[in-house]
Amino acid sequence: MSERSRTPDRGGAKTGREVLLPLRNVAIAGIYASRQARRLDVEPTDLVLECVAGALADAGLTPRDVDGAAIEWPGPGQAPGDFASWAVQLGVRLGWVGDSVYQTAGIRGLIQAASAVATGQCETVVIGGGMAGSTDRRRFATVSGSQSLEFFDTWGGYVAPSFAMVAQRHMHDYGTTPEQLAQVAATIRNHGHVNPEAVMYGRGPYSVADVLASPPIASPLHLLDICLVAQGGAAIVLTTLERARDLRRTPVTILGAAQEIRGGLYVQAPTYRDDGDIGALAAQRALGMAGVGLDDIHVFNLYDPTSFEVIRQLETLGFCKAGEGGPFVSSGAIAADGRYPLNLDGGCLSYAWNGLQQMTLKVIESVRQLRGEAGYRQTPGARLALSAVGGPGAQKYEICVLGRT
Repeated sequence: MSERSRTPDRGGAKTGREVLLPLRNVAIAGIYASRQARRLDVEPTDLVLECVAGALADAGLTPRDVDGAAIEWPGPGQAPGDFASWAVQLGVRLGWVGDSVYQTAGIRGLIQAASAVATGQCETVVIGGGMAGSTDRRRFATVSGSQSLEFFDTWGGYVAPSFAMVAQRHMHDYGTTPEQLAQVAATIRNHGHVNPEAVMYGRGPYSVADVLASPPIASPLHLLDICLVAQGGAAIVLTTLERARDLRRTPVTILGAAQEIRGGLYVQAPTYRDDGDIGALAAQRALGMAGVGLDDIHVFNLYDPTSFEVIRQLETLGFCKAGEGGPFVSSGAIAADGRYPLNLDGGCLSYAWNGLQQMTLKVIESVRQLRGEAGYRQTPGARLALSAVGGPGAQKYEICVLGRT
């Protein structure tokens, strides 16, 4: 592991390796991503059922093999929002169910489900969900929906300015330029431009000038600096590594995973001073568990709700020093042929942001790369992948290192 790629030691925090090493005995055996689109004219329940069936089929399993579930249940029928409803739907007795909607998606869901398998609560778990049909798009901008956030809504807060304020301070402190932010947006959007599964497929190619010419939304962010809002679903199947070796697909194991939580989602406006380094501790733990550095990893899938958030993460995770993120991306490092190929499916900026399951898509792209199933965008020889979600506005960060067995 190179010295440059080591994450900083934040107060000598323990890695927790002895706790999470049993997760290495759990494997991702099946994945599925539905069609992603601005709007899907299907019932949400039908979409989720499609995703569950697709992930099980990918693994070579049937619903009868499932004994753990953290899957969104939109209804009708059973108890909407209650994951125990899947016992009836699948026709099985479940040994474990998730108890929070955030356990249905992404790395948090992955950690919780894998822990249930590793501790013997169940053997085969499905996590996932989806969003489709008639949806109030405004609630994604305001975050809180029907719940009032007293230190956020009062000032007209919504998601884009939460990221914009952190970006603006970084630009003030380090001289990061709008062109450097636009370079991130153009790079990732061009990855989606050539991905037939991406919502923005064929809409490019994009240049830095195109991004800067798009309408301003929240200074310094332009429209093309900000992720799209779409619909779609995804699901993942986890089981024991021993069982996964006998199934259809190459098992992918969880070598390291960690979370860093500083508060509730979008409860108050973030600042670069207080929240700009969120993710550093989680990265230290996850990389420490995996026993690898950034230079050992072959492909990266980082959360990209905005172009600047990618720059912030590159600095926080240790790709470069604070203030060097702008020149780093301008060097071409995150391009498909760069040293650190990033979000090759188009990410949230171009592939899809579909509610909770956009976090699952970050894991799915890593799994595809490790299986060698990414087609034209395949990273040659990929054996280690890093996925991460979260940021200052959400006051949380989740990261995992996945490996091909």
